[in-house]
Amino acid sequence: MQGVTYEEHISIKTGLPPGIPIYIGRHEPEQTQISALVYTPENTQVYPEISPADIIPIRSKPGICWIHISGLRDSEKINQIFSDAELHSLITEDVFNTKGRAKFEDFGDTLFVTLDIILTSGKEWHSRKINIITKKGFLISISETPHPFENIKTRILHPNGKFRTHGIDYLMYSLIDSVVDTYFYGLERIEDIAERLEEEVVHDPSPEIIQEIQSFRHMLINFKRQVWSLRDVIMHLERSDSDILTDSIRVFLRDVHDHVIKISEDLDIHREMAEGIMEIYLSSVSNRTNEIVRVLTVIAVIFIPLTFITGVYGMNFAYLPGIDHPAGPLIIFGIMILVMTCMVGIFKWKKWI
Repeated sequence: MQGVTYEEHISIKTGLPPGIPIYIGRHEPEQTQISALVYTPENTQVYPEISPADIIPIRSKPGICWIHISGLRDSEKINQIFSDAELHSLITEDVFNTKGRAKFEDFGDTLFVTLDIILTSGKEWHSRKINIITKKGFLISISETPHPFENIKTRILHPNGKFRTHGIDYLMYSLIDSVVDTYFYGLERIEDIAERLEEEVVHDPSPEIIQEIQSFRHMLINFKRQVWSLRDVIMHLERSDSDILTDSIRVFLRDVHDHVIKISEDLDIHREMAEGIMEIYLSSVSNRTNEIVRVLTVIAVIFIPLTFITGVYGMNFAYLPGIDHPAGPLIIFGIMILVMTCMVGIFKWKKWI
């Protein structure tokens, strides 16, 4: 699968029946790693690295079984796990299509959720796909990158925590809530960029900043599209009548839905800020241009009478006043300096300069 471009993956998939596990994405898939965690209210069992053949015995143990798969390079292993779990073939197809939008599917005995998780590095952020498959008694999570749910694992392993007293639907909710929390990190990066651009536009509106503003606007559009898809997923999941979801979990899902609405509203504010930053930039450029034109106009107006005087005394007339006087040039220069001084004084009095 290495070295195959996104367009080539699309070409390979064209015409094939649905459910074929072909990786579609713009990033080279990472190495596949499989881990498992089984927990009951009394104890936990951690399996940091397992093979597909180990999953069935692990699933037979009492308690809730959480299987996590990171990396989509080994499609055969992943497909074997899905086949042993008797999952719908369309789930396999959606898992390997990392360019698909966030979605929720109810297959009766199986709930399938695919989301975009926001990963931050320094001042930059990017998104990767997270898939969550929930059945009675066990859950499978699939991520493009290494384990993004260490915080959930820590909560499960905590000896005095209440996490293990809940059912499989609470684990699914916790994973979704953890994904939604990453959007707040992305929102913080957007706020930082907006503040920096606004400050640069006000104090130093350089021509290069227009490209940064346009990139910022495209970033907001892409982020908004992801938030809208996320909101649809949470809304449909909350309204699902699946037996896997209990009424207590629906209350938690409503809270997650409120968080997504808050993120969406903040994004709308930042979109307005982006428009405002663009208007400030255009106004700053216009004001700077007007200032330059005003200075040039003042200089040109000052030199108009001086040019007139030099033009008159440069004509080939037989007689011009003062032309034969020994101090004639000094008198003319004095008149020119006096005219220039008077005009500058008038401009300052009018507050034009």
